[in-house]
Parts: sequence; structure tokens; C-alpha cells
Amino acid sequence: MRAGQLNEHIVFQELITTISETGAQRREYQDVLSIKAKRKKITTAIGDGEEAKEAFIGNTVIFQCRKYPEINEDMRIRWQGRTYGITLLDYQREDNTYIITCSKINK
Repeated sequence: MRAGQLNEHIVFQELITTISETGAQRREYQDVLSIKAKRKKITTAIGDGEEAKEAFIGNTVIFQCRKYPEINEDMRIRWQGRTYGITLLDYQREDNTYIITCSKINK
């Protein structure tokens, strides 16, 4: 994968448990990895009918990035002020990259 194609900045977040001074456990997402990635186009062969395609494609984003050992499916991604959960993490052996399919998390 060429470095010039990596034009999107994404941040991976991981659920971390912290213990407060009183001993209470708190689980929250913290930034653990910041990388450059390429946003891939989604094919429109999803769903039945135009309205179904728009509904599914509007909440799905696909990124391609270099393989990092820290990345796993339990993480989530922050991109352009929105949060996405990782749906599929697909390793591409021929060029040592990940194709990451994400769906938008509604807060």
C-alpha cells in the first residue's frame, strides 16, 4: 500500500477499566492508536431497493490501513467527530494490510 493513498486520519479507542481513589471501577474508552488510513468506496450491491441501500450504506464505512498488532475487533474508531464500531477486521496477506468494516454507533 502506498503512503500517498493514506489520506484519512483515524483514532482507535479501547475499553479500559480504571480504579478511582475510592476503589470504584470505571470503564471508559481511551485513545490507544492514531494512524493514517484509506477510505474505500462501498459497492451498492447491498439490500433490496434504493431505500434499503441508502439506509445500510449511510451507517457503514470501510477503511484500509497497514497491519498493526494492536488492532483488534473489540476496539472502536473515531473519525471526523463520529464513533464507529468495528464490524469486520479482514487481514489481506498479499499486501500486509487490514480492511476494516465499521458501522456507526448512535449515542
